Amino acid sequence: MGWMGPVVDGQEHEGWVVPLFADGAQGAGTSSARGVLIAHRPDEGPCNGDRVRLTYRDGSTAEGLWQDGTLLRGDGIVHAHTSGQVRHEVIDQAEEWRPDAAVVGWAAGCTCGWRGTPWTRVPPELADPAARRLATAGLWAELEAADENRVRQEWHRHIAGWQALEEVEAAAARQAAAARALDEAVHAALAAGASEADIGRVTGMTGRSATERLSARD
Repeated sequence: MGWMGPVVDGQEHEGWVVPLFADGAQGAGTSSARGVLIAHRPDEGPCNGDRVRLTYRDGSTAEGLWQDGTLLRGDGIVHAHTSGQVRHEVIDQAEEWRPDAAVVGWAAGCTCGWRGTPWTRVPPELADPAARRLATAGLWAELEAADENRVRQEWHRHIAGWQALEEVEAAAARQAAAARALDEAVHAALAAGASEADIGRVTGMTGRSATERLSARD
């Protein structure tokens, strides 16, 4: 990943440049000498090499490695009955790496699931950011800083509303904390002998308003 964004209602918004592949696969945001790590989409089901648990209609289960639509158990038994009324649960996803040269484009991505409009990978002589055509130096899929910033700006536009909501959420939390602190201070003052009129005067409320507030909080 790369760009830290707001957290609103428990949902993180972290962004990164998502490498794209010709078959629709997307990079997970991690690259190394092995290439680009592929992200599994939640709706694509088990992939070869995944550890999978099958649950049949009678409640029986089988676990093993998924390979071309069959399940290979550790004891060598092959389960070919993997379709129909069978529930598939991926217990552990296998890593899939692809070479940088296989990347055909990029898009801004966010951990909330949002994806920006794709940018196409082209040879350096055909690069034209205005036409959403980008190039890299050599075979690596890492964008130059200026091009990465172009992709990042799209993510910034995506999170603008979420950032505003994060500020509202934070302000509401501060207001609630201040209200609790005020209530505690008021009760402490009353316990020390202050009158409700005194409380109203120092808080800018009338004595009646202070009384109503205290009654509502009790």
